[in-house]
Amino acid sequence: MLRKEADVNFTRQDEILKLIVEDFIASGEPVGSNSLINKHDLHYSSATVRNDMMRLESMGYIEKTHTSSGRVPSSKGYRYYVEYLKKKKNLSVDEEFKREFQLILQKKSQSIEDIMNESCEILSELTNSATVVLGPDATSENLVSISMIPISPNASTAIFVTDRGYVEHKTIVVKTQDQLNKVKSCVDFLNKRLTGTKISQLVEKLEALKPILSDVLGNSSDVVMDSFIEACVKFAQSRSMTHGAVKLLNNPEYQNKERLQAALDLIQSPEKLKATIQAGKVEGFSQNEEEDVAILSHDVDFDGLSGGKIAIVGPQRMDYKKIIAALEYIAKELANYYEVEDESKEDDDD
Repeated sequence: MLRKEADVNFTRQDEILKLIVEDFIASGEPVGSNSLINKHDLHYSSATVRNDMMRLESMGYIEKTHTSSGRVPSSKGYRYYVEYLKKKKNLSVDEEFKREFQLILQKKSQSIEDIMNESCEILSELTNSATVVLGPDATSENLVSISMIPISPNASTAIFVTDRGYVEHKTIVVKTQDQLNKVKSCVDFLNKRLTGTKISQLVEKLEALKPILSDVLGNSSDVVMDSFIEACVKFAQSRSMTHGAVKLLNNPEYQNKERLQAALDLIQSPEKLKATIQAGKVEGFSQNEEEDVAILSHDVDFDGLSGGKIAIVGPQRMDYKKIIAALEYIAKELANYYEVEDESKEDDDD
């Protein structure tokens, strides 16, 4: 089932299932055989369509509701439909969405964070769902430097930078200028010892260097070391940005408080969201069937966000065709936007 429409093996049942899913997504109302025939001008008899719907129901792709003789897609049906869409090429991208996204890219001197934030906002507007950007796992990154920026006579901010441009900072407050000078000396020492170290190994190395730093800092060593270790631990935590959580309220499915809370819990827990995505039976698509939550995700791969993902979280009755097309478009356009031209190739052209 659910092969490409041009495929000679694309069956009548595939077509009927596809239409049931799309009609239910559009209307939120159970779909009956007569409405399918009339709306889509199908050249099949009512008996044929009813028999196919009964067959699809027996296979678990659609379900009968208690309030109507029509059918609605099951979680299995949605999953099969997403598989079908992901095999299609050149899905149509919403034109208004394309215009708004291109306006974002035309702005000058933007950070990656600014572009991702604005992209997620228009995605949430388009989909009536929450959009989450999941950053890459930092544990494989390396520390590039630790620097100190004075902010007052007795305080400085320590800034940690990785080789992928991720930044973490901690402000350190001491009682005297002499102690602050000692902290700066310790940072110089740590730079020599820790530059190039993998983030996953930083805490262990800092713990090993504690006795040396204690000799220099004395009573201030615990405060300084705890601040540094806390910064290193934050590196290893999941990075995420969430937009449009309030949009979930626009979906009838989330008038149910328990379902809404389940969706909110998911987007507020990056680790849980990542685990749910990884557990999906279809690449880039996962579901929590009991709570009526679906996730569509797409890898984002360019300098500064290599290994990240954009995820749309909403009810299972979401517009998969529109969302998949938008996610693929964003990923492609961002990769092109941040692509660095090969300088050696330019030299050859000269």
